[in-house]
Amino acid sequence: MRKTRSDGGMTLVEVLLAAFILGVGMMVLVTASSRCVAVMRKAAVFQAARWTLDRGEADHPLIRTNDIKMLEVDATEYPGGMFYERIVEDDEDEDGLFVIRSRVSWSSHERTLFEEAVRYMLEDPSAKK
Repeated sequence: MRKTRSDGGMTLVEVLLAAFILGVGMMVLVTASSRCVAVMRKAAVFQAARWTLDRGEADHPLIRTNDIKMLEVDATEYPGGMFYERIVEDDEDEDGLFVIRSRVSWSSHERTLFEEAVRYMLEDPSAKK
């Protein structure tokens, strides 16, 4: 005589298999949500850096001047531990072209990170003597 299982219960193997599948699913969900949180943090820092860059440009506008080196800005601290600075570099070709680098830097986990915007400006020909 053969015994049949009529109580509808689950065997130990079925329970362990279901627990394994549930565990793998939970692990995937936790990994995906932690990556989403990391992306959100990076986006928030990038947004703060762009805001600081815009604010620094508004506080120190680019104007045509006789002394282009006057456009340089030393590192200025803004809220959130962000620093804005502007560096003016002369082009080696002596054609009056200047490279203007506006940079926002901040510290994160003992590293210094930065966001930079690069512009080019021609020297004002009427300013030459």
